[in-house]
Amino acid sequence: MSWSTCYRFRFSSSAVVCLALFYIVVFNGLSLYGLIKSTYTPVSLPVNRDRLYFAYMKYDRALWKCKKPHLSQTPLPLTALASFPGSGNTWVRHILQQATGILTGSIYNDKVLKIMGFPGENIQNSSVLVVKTHDYGRNETQKYQRAILILRNPKDALLAEFNRLRGGHIGFARKEDFTKKWKGFVTIKAKSWFELNKSWLDFPGDLHILRYEDLKSDPINEIKSLLKFLRINISQKELSCVIENLTGRFKRPERDVTNFTLYPSLLGQDLERYELRINRTIGQRHRQANIPHS
Repeated sequence: MSWSTCYRFRFSSSAVVCLALFYIVVFNGLSLYGLIKSTYTPVSLPVNRDRLYFAYMKYDRALWKCKKPHLSQTPLPLTALASFPGSGNTWVRHILQQATGILTGSIYNDKVLKIMGFPGENIQNSSVLVVKTHDYGRNETQKYQRAILILRNPKDALLAEFNRLRGGHIGFARKEDFTKKWKGFVTIKAKSWFELNKSWLDFPGDLHILRYEDLKSDPINEIKSLLKFLRINISQKELSCVIENLTGRFKRPERDVTNFTLYPSLLGQDLERYELRINRTIGQRHRQANIPHS
């Protein structure tokens, strides 16, 4: 082999290595951007097309701190995990998967969530522990044998959902978004918050109400209560592991992204009225459940 041939070979090998590194950097950059900007509508970036990018090679080990979830080997009661968007549905799914080792499903097919710890996306049968849904109405609620309703106060829920729509799973809306879009968003979505929660509070089967604020302030007891409803027992060691890994990957850091009042008096009063009506409905349901049957 001549010197010129060897030189060309070495040059060609270096070019291949450079191209490979360029490929890894570009596609992982696109994947990260897709994670930040994604919504429930599947992202257009090629982050999950049966290709193994460098950044994902160690995800499997990093994702599962307590138990690596799998589909249930025995049929489970079809259970809705219902909530208004922005109320902590993904967070509760993370907790349940860590605690039980059983995958959670969804009526949606969010490809970013599927990659980042929720491979049960788009599974809606008895092989998953619960099925995530933001839908409501009789056609939706009658599909399920039992239901969990995650209830978050409307002011925080609407703000979280607005940030997700404008900034992705873990991003934030821009200040100009609040200036131009916020008031109309709240006017429309406040009624949706009420109607969704009212619809699920009328669920005729077994219903567990999980308040987001209670889960945040007292996670141990709320997780125990949730697992009791699902008829699942875990050890103290397993519970401790869940608490150590409580947050998950989709916790949006708290920060103030505005310099104005989010809820002027009229908007705030509407939300307070809706919240009061929901709390009254919860009280009525509890009283009916405690009435002895003849």
